Amino acid sequence: MNFDPNDPRWTDWKWQHANSCKDLDTLNRWMDSAGQSASFDPGQFNELTTNYRMGITPYYFSLIQQFNASDPIYRQIIPSSHELMIQPEELKDPISDENPARGSRPLKTLIHRYPNRVLLLPTAQCAVYCRFCFRKRLVGDTAHNASKEDLQAAYSYIKQHEEIEEVILTGGDPLTLGDRSLSTILKRLEEISHLRLIRIHTRLPAVNPYRLTPELGQTIASLEKPVWISTHFNHPHEISTIAGQQINTWVQRGIPFLNQSVLLQGVNDSAQVLKELFMGLIEIKVKPYYLHQADLVQGTGHLRVPVKKGLELLRKLQGEIPGYALPHYVLDRPDGMGKIPLQNQYYDTIKHTED
Repeated sequence: MNFDPNDPRWTDWKWQHANSCKDLDTLNRWMDSAGQSASFDPGQFNELTTNYRMGITPYYFSLIQQFNASDPIYRQIIPSSHELMIQPEELKDPISDENPARGSRPLKTLIHRYPNRVLLLPTAQCAVYCRFCFRKRLVGDTAHNASKEDLQAAYSYIKQHEEIEEVILTGGDPLTLGDRSLSTILKRLEEISHLRLIRIHTRLPAVNPYRLTPELGQTIASLEKPVWISTHFNHPHEISTIAGQQINTWVQRGIPFLNQSVLLQGVNDSAQVLKELFMGLIEIKVKPYYLHQADLVQGTGHLRVPVKKGLELLRKLQGEIPGYALPHYVLDRPDGMGKIPLQNQYYDTIKHTED
C-alpha cells in the first residue's frame, strides 16, 4: 500500500491498523510518497526487525515532520542501528514480569504485583511498535494472545481474590481488539461484585485516534463500574486536532482520561517540550499521571535519560505549570517490586544504574 492521507478509508481505524507499515519495502514506498529518500541497509534493517518487529500506522507516520532521528515521532518508531548495542545492565524483562521467583504472574494473561489490582493482558498486538517498549520481547507475538480459556481462568482468579479492586487492561494494546471482544471482557469484569474500577491502557489515541468510535465510547459509558482510559502521549506533536476531537467525544460521555509518558532522549528531554506536552494534555482534558523513567530495555540506551536530568527537568517545571498538570516521575524497579516516585526525598532512597 502507498501512503496516501487522501484515501477515503483514512478515518477507518480498522483500515489504519490493517495497512500499517511492517517491512522495509513499505517503509521505502511511504518515504518516497513523502518526498524522502530512504537510506536503510537491508541486511541491518532485517536484523533489527527480526529482533523486534516494526509497525507504524499511516496516521502516525503522517505526524513525522523531519525524516531523521531528530524528529520525535520518527525517533520513537523507526528502527535504529543503536538497538543492536546492548549494554550489560539492560534486560529482556526489565521489570521482572516473567520472573518466577516473584510469583506475580499466576496465569498466562494475568499479572498480580499489587495487593488490590491486577493487570489483564488480553492481546499482545499493538497498533505501532515503539522502539523503547518494555514488553518488546512479547508484543506482536500471537503466541501471547489470550484465548477464551485464558480469559476464563483470569475471571475465575479475580473472583476468587476479593482483595482485587481494580483490573487494568494492558498488553499489547487492548483497543486493537474489536468492539465485540472488548465488550465481552468489560461486561464479564463488571459482573465481579468486589471490583470497583476498570482501567484501559492504550496508545491508540496517539497513534490511531480513529479507534475512539462513538459505538465503543457508548459501550464503555454504559457500564456501571467506572472505566478510566490511560493514554500514552510522549510529545506535543502527537496531540493533533483529530486526537483532541476524538478524545473529547468520549470525555463528553463521562469517560475520564489519564496519560503516561516515557522520558526519552531526543524526544521530550527538555523542560519546554514537557511543558507543552503536559499543558497540551490538560487542554484536551487528559490528566498527566506518570512520567516514566525509561526502563532498562535491551538496545534502548540511546533513548534513556539519566535520572538526575529527569529530576532537574521536573524542578524546572515546578511552578511553571499548574500542580494538576505535573505528573509523578517514577521508576519501575527491575526487581518487579513496582514503581518508585523519584521526586524530592524519594530519590535519595534508591540507587539507579545510570546515576
